[in-house]
Amino acid sequence: MRDLIEDLERRRAATLGHGGVERVERQRKAGKNTARERVGMLLDAGSFDEIGQLATHAYTKVTPVKNKVTPADGVVTGFGTVDGRPVGVVAEDFTVLGGSLGLINFEKKCRMMELAERDRVPLVWLFDGAGARTDEYVGQGLAPMHHFMIQARLSGTAPQVAAVMGPSAGDSSLLAAMMEFIVMVRGTSMLAAGGPPLVASGTGETVDKEELGGADLHCGHSGVGDNAVDTEEEAIAAVKRYLSYLPTNAWAWPPSIESTDPADRAEEALLDIIPENRRRPYDMKKVIDLVVDRGSFFEIKPDYAKMMITGLARLNGHPVGICANQPKVLSGAITAAAGQKLRHFMDICSAYHVPLVFLTDTPGVMTGPKSEREAALRVGMQVAYSFAFADVPILTCVVHKGFGYGAAAMGGYGAGQSAVLAWPTADFNAIPLDSGITAAYRAELAASPDPKKLHAELVAEYKDVIGAVPAAGQMKIDDVIDPRETRLRLIRALERALNRRTEPPKRTVRHGVLP
Repeated sequence: MRDLIEDLERRRAATLGHGGVERVERQRKAGKNTARERVGMLLDAGSFDEIGQLATHAYTKVTPVKNKVTPADGVVTGFGTVDGRPVGVVAEDFTVLGGSLGLINFEKKCRMMELAERDRVPLVWLFDGAGARTDEYVGQGLAPMHHFMIQARLSGTAPQVAAVMGPSAGDSSLLAAMMEFIVMVRGTSMLAAGGPPLVASGTGETVDKEELGGADLHCGHSGVGDNAVDTEEEAIAAVKRYLSYLPTNAWAWPPSIESTDPADRAEEALLDIIPENRRRPYDMKKVIDLVVDRGSFFEIKPDYAKMMITGLARLNGHPVGICANQPKVLSGAITAAAGQKLRHFMDICSAYHVPLVFLTDTPGVMTGPKSEREAALRVGMQVAYSFAFADVPILTCVVHKGFGYGAAAMGGYGAGQSAVLAWPTADFNAIPLDSGITAAYRAELAASPDPKKLHAELVAEYKDVIGAVPAAGQMKIDDVIDPRETRLRLIRALERALNRRTEPPKRTVRHGVLP
């Protein structure tokens, strides 16, 4: 037995060298850590149980066995803990054949998805790999679909998270795009169906990996990525922070913690957030920071569709999802991109039982030829589907504008809220008052000797029937509150709503999180 154990230890030790000294050194020169170092950064010390450490490449007719060495077959997989909670990890090893997908490599990944689904634990992917290995997939027939189907079924059952740390193409990029939360490292990461050489071969275009599918492109323009960071350490920290707000799986509740921030903290600064000139913009992020537990707001997709703010935070220690308009960008109008961002975030919160808090200030869905070409109407209406299946507490606070369907999409009347509050500055209408009067009184204004004066008189006349107090009078909102009360009122409503958690959460008919 001892000789067998010694042989086992030698074989295990051989895998720890990755793809060899030269390739590891090349990885470091590129500013990247090795797959095993990344796993060590993610997991609690001493918690990693590796699966498939002795895996090697598949033997095929075109694979020269003697000349090919693939430690762990280019992907480190297993289970450990993050902050004491179980997670699975799949870390592609770029030093082994560029982290490419081999037949055994593929089996290891499928095994991890199978176990994550069966044991209901989050799965964290550390992407740094290319597409399929040409030699091993010769004669394999039509490309496999079943692992994408497994991943799709995993969505919404336990958090699916990706950190893209290298030039990921082919199968790696496709899997990464399916994740619920995607962090990308600037300068080293790439997501693309095919890398620059394939693009040059197929289209004749010459592009570098940053231009083709870098972090700023995907996190700021395409929306495929969520958060762009500068270092791998920041990427791992973002993954850990994201997981800290979510339950281990959809059959558990999000973890509440003891808060040191007083629930009744009233911020005087909230009284001066909205300018006297209501047409001037302000920063909604200041409202968020003053209302949620101090330092708890973790923004998601901060560089994409900036007119919409989404992120995780805590209220009196309880995790919540924040959905807010940003008046600094297009007055907070909902574009197609903003609608997609909102829908995806709502689906994540719904899947993992995270209550939703809406801070509303929007003139409505963006209009104009560009907006129509982007299908803002269709995308905006997708939000209605998210509301229809959102079995979580919903709280709404209207800060300023709440016009048309845009207001409905931001937790409008009848969305199943546990509280609908408004500041005295709230303004309700189908469309902005100025525009509405111009449209409704077009003939009268045209016939008037002083159209501007008549317009001003009509605005003054209607102003008294469209604000927060008239809305409260008609029970379209629950209460008009002093802005300084916002934190306390939201916390009280949230903690009341959490009382309906009398049974363990169950998977609903619609539980997945679409990319």
